[in-house]
Amino acid sequence: MTGRTAASRTGLLWWVLRAQWAWGLLLLALLTEVSRAAILATGAAFLAGGILDRAGAQRAGLHRLTVPFVALAVAASAADLFLGSGDFLFAVSVLVLGVQSVKFMLPKNPRDGWQLCAISFLEFLAAAGTTTEIQFAAFSVVYLGLSAGGMWALQAWQGEEEGDAARTVRPRFAAKLLLLTTAGGILLTAVLFAATPRIGMGQILRRLGRADGITGFSDTISLREVTAVKADRRVVARVEFPAMPPGASPLSFLLRGASYPRFDGTAWKRTWGGRQRVLRSGFHYLVSPLPRNTRLFTAEITLEAMDNPALFVYGNPVQLEGSLGEIWEDAAGSLSLSQPGHTALRYRLQYSTEPSGGPMDRTPATPLDQELPPGSDDIRELAARVTAGGASDAEKAELALRHFRTGYRYTVTHPASSIREFLFSSRAGFCEHYATALALLLRASGIPARVAAGYLGGEWSDVGKYLIVRQSDAHAWTEARIGGKWVTLDATPPLGEGSPFFARTGTVGMYLDWARQRWNKYVVDYSLKMQAETVSEGWAAFRRARTGILRAFSPGGDFRKPFWLAAILPPAVFLLILLRRMLRPSSVRERDALRARGESRPPRPYARLLRRLAARGRRPSSGTTLEEMLLLAAREKPPMAGGISRFLALYHRDRFGANPLSSTEFREASRLANRLGREISRPGAS
Repeated sequence: MTGRTAASRTGLLWWVLRAQWAWGLLLLALLTEVSRAAILATGAAFLAGGILDRAGAQRAGLHRLTVPFVALAVAASAADLFLGSGDFLFAVSVLVLGVQSVKFMLPKNPRDGWQLCAISFLEFLAAAGTTTEIQFAAFSVVYLGLSAGGMWALQAWQGEEEGDAARTVRPRFAAKLLLLTTAGGILLTAVLFAATPRIGMGQILRRLGRADGITGFSDTISLREVTAVKADRRVVARVEFPAMPPGASPLSFLLRGASYPRFDGTAWKRTWGGRQRVLRSGFHYLVSPLPRNTRLFTAEITLEAMDNPALFVYGNPVQLEGSLGEIWEDAAGSLSLSQPGHTALRYRLQYSTEPSGGPMDRTPATPLDQELPPGSDDIRELAARVTAGGASDAEKAELALRHFRTGYRYTVTHPASSIREFLFSSRAGFCEHYATALALLLRASGIPARVAAGYLGGEWSDVGKYLIVRQSDAHAWTEARIGGKWVTLDATPPLGEGSPFFARTGTVGMYLDWARQRWNKYVVDYSLKMQAETVSEGWAAFRRARTGILRAFSPGGDFRKPFWLAAILPPAVFLLILLRRMLRPSSVRERDALRARGESRPPRPYARLLRRLAARGRRPSSGTTLEEMLLLAAREKPPMAGGISRFLALYHRDRFGANPLSSTEFREASRLANRLGREISRPGAS
C-alpha cells in the first residue's frame, strides 16, 4: 500500500465517510423492521472492516471467501422469502445487507467506496419509504450532511489514488455553497410537496409496517376492564375541531367506541349480529342520512394503532372521510373496521349533537337491552324505590341518576368486587361500577339500557389547538332508550384534576407532541384534499396580502395595517444583496475589495501562494516580490517554468491592468496558484 493510500486512512474525511456508511445502517435498525440478526451481522462486519482499514491490512485470504459469503447471503434471503417472513422487500434487504457486509470486510478502493455509498443511500430510501416517525426528519438532516462529507472524502481519496493532492476548499465558499444548496433544496422540496398529487401516503406506509397496536377495549368489559386501561398514559388519538359546537368544551366530549348490551352478572359483552356495511363512495362514507335543519360539526381524528377494530366517533356520526377500507355498523350503532386490528388512521368526521338521527336510533331496542341477570329481585326493589314518583321514562332516568349523586364515592384503591356490593354495601367503585349499576336500575324500571365504552375528554394543547386523548382518559357510561331515542347518561361523578389518573404533560412535552402531530398531519397523512385546501388557502392569503399592500400605498393608506411588511421587506432585500454579491465574478469582488480598502495586497489566491512560498523559505526579505520568488522557484525546478510564466501574465493583468480578468481567466489564475503552491510545498522542492 502506497504512502498516499495510507494517508487516506487518516484525517476527518476518513471518519466522515465511514460515518455515512454506518448512518444508513442505523436508519434501518431504528426506523424499519429489517431482520435484527442481519443488521447485527452487518454492524460487526463494519467494525471489523474499519479496524482492518485503519491498520492497512491486505486481507488476501478474505478475497477467497467472497463468493461463499455472497452465496450465504443469497441463501439467507431465499430462506426468509420462502420459509420466514414471506415478504419480498424484507428478503431483498437481507441480501443487500449480506453484500454490504462483504464489502465492509474487504480492502477498499475509491470504486468500493462509491458502491458502499450507493448501498447506504438505498438504505436511506428504504427507511424513508417505510417509516412514519418524526425522528426520520432529524436522521435525514444528519445523513445528508454526512453524504456531502462522504462525497468530498471520495473525491479526495480518488485524487490521492491518481497522484493528485486534494484541492483546498475555501471555508467561505463552502459555507455559501451549503447555504444556497440548503435554501434551494428546501424551496424545491416545498414546491414538489405542494404540487405533486397525493392520496394520503401515510395510510399505505403504515400498512406496510408491523408496529404493535395499543391494547384497548375488547369485545368484553368486566368491572375492571376500563380502569385497567386507564393505567396507561400512551396517546390514543389527537383530535382537531375545525367546527365545534358553540360554547362546548372538548374536555367534556365522549369519544364513543362501542356499546355492550349483553350482561351476564360479571361482564358486558358486545354482539355482532345484524351487522351491515356502511355505504361508501371512494374515501367518503355515509353513516346516516343528512339530517334536515341540523347543523353538522367536524372533527379530524388521528387514531393510533390498536389491536381491536373499533372506530371511535363523537356524537351522532353522519359522514366519514378517509382511507379506512370497509366499515361495518352493528345493531347498536357502533362502527368498526373489517380487520380485527388496525394501524394508525386519520379520518374526518362530520357529526351532529342532536339526540336523534344517528345510527343508534335507526334500530329499536332488543330484548338484550332489557335483560337482567338471574336473581335480580333486590335490584328491581331498589329500582322501584329510586324511581318512585317518575311519571315518564325521562323522569325515572333522572331520578336514577340522582341516586348516585350522594352516598357513592369514586375509588380505585378499594372498589366493590361485585355490582351488588357496589349497590347495597360498599357503594365505592369506578366508572364501570357506576355505568353498570345505572344500566341495571334502568332495565329494572322497564327502560332499555346498555353500557358504552370509549374516552372522556383529554388534555387540550394550547400549542397546537387540538385535543390529546390518552388511555388514561378511558371511560364507561350508560346509554338508555328514552322517547324513541338513545340518550347518553353518565352517573360517574366528574373528577377533573382530582382524578387519580390526572397528569399534565408540561410545556416541553406539549411542544414535542405538537411537532409529532404536525409531522403526521402534513407529512405522513398529507392527502389530495388537504393539498387542494392548502393551495386554495395560500392563494387566498396571497390575494389578501396583495389587497393590503395596494391599500397601504394608495392615497390615504394606513402603513400601520400591513405591519408584517416591515418584517418581510428587510430580510428580502438582504437576501437579494447577498445573492447579487455571491453571483458576481470572483475577480470583480476581489478588485472592488482592494480598491475600497486602499490596499495593494493581491487577491486571495495570490496571497495564499505568497504564504506557501514564505513557508518554504522563499522570502528572504520583506521587499521580495511574488514575481522574484516565482522566478527563483522556476530556476530550481524547470518543469514549473511554463505554469509560472502563464500565471505571472494573468497576475500582472489582474493586478495592474485597466480591466479585471474575466471569470474564466480568474479561475485559471486561481487553479495555477493552487497547483504552484502544492508543487513548491512538496518535499524536495528546495
